[in-house]
Amino acid sequence: MITKGNPFSLAQYVNEGYSGPMQGLSLEESDMYYNRFFEVIEQNKFEPGPTKMNLSAWHQRHHWAYTLATHPSIVNAMKQILGDDLVLWAMHFWYKEPNNDKFIPWHQDINYWPMEPAINATAWVSLGWSIRENGCLRVIPGTHKSIVEHVSTGTDQSAFEQGLPAESIDESLAIDLEMSPGQIAFFNEATFHGSENNKSNIPRVAFSVRYTTPEVKFKIDEWGGDTSRIRTFLVNGEDRLNRNEDIKGVVPQD
Repeated sequence: MITKGNPFSLAQYVNEGYSGPMQGLSLEESDMYYNRFFEVIEQNKFEPGPTKMNLSAWHQRHHWAYTLATHPSIVNAMKQILGDDLVLWAMHFWYKEPNNDKFIPWHQDINYWPMEPAINATAWVSLGWSIRENGCLRVIPGTHKSIVEHVSTGTDQSAFEQGLPAESIDESLAIDLEMSPGQIAFFNEATFHGSENNKSNIPRVAFSVRYTTPEVKFKIDEWGGDTSRIRTFLVNGEDRLNRNEDIKGVVPQD
């Protein structure tokens, strides 16, 4: 059920591994960025379809995306979670066109990320409607307190090759984080989360941004795929440790 949203709760984040949804962007902002998304993938938002465009790291290429990734509603919550010294290191748009049969398996993000220590907070932001029928974000509260080894999903309908083993999942505890435009959910690197396929005729347009602290060292040689998507941006405070000088990002001007 879609809720009006509540203010970010650090207590809920610590105890349950997530907080939200909260209203973060205004409806005007949400609509503007929703339109920008479809402009970049060169589609009519009223006739959305699949895209082969790379949906990662737009904040490295578009100034509007960097502005979105560092929205005050995101940064203010991140300061409560991580402290004053904040490093933005990733952004990805999670787009599901109508009747997309792909699902994202239950997983813990830290399974895919070589970083030491394992410190991350994610803001997951819906720019349009994100509901059960079009594959909203799902979480299982309290699962962030241990790391579980991932296994092959065994199906090409999964967007990821690996996910959590079925025996580790209690679906009765899962929460569907249905969101209206501009709402945000926050979760950490170990919270079980995933999403089902889009069974509806409306697209799901959302994005995530990942934040950490300067103490974290990215083991970039151990990352798979295109490592250029991993760049660090000091968004608030100071970096006194300089542990990732080789992957510092540059804020785009266009």
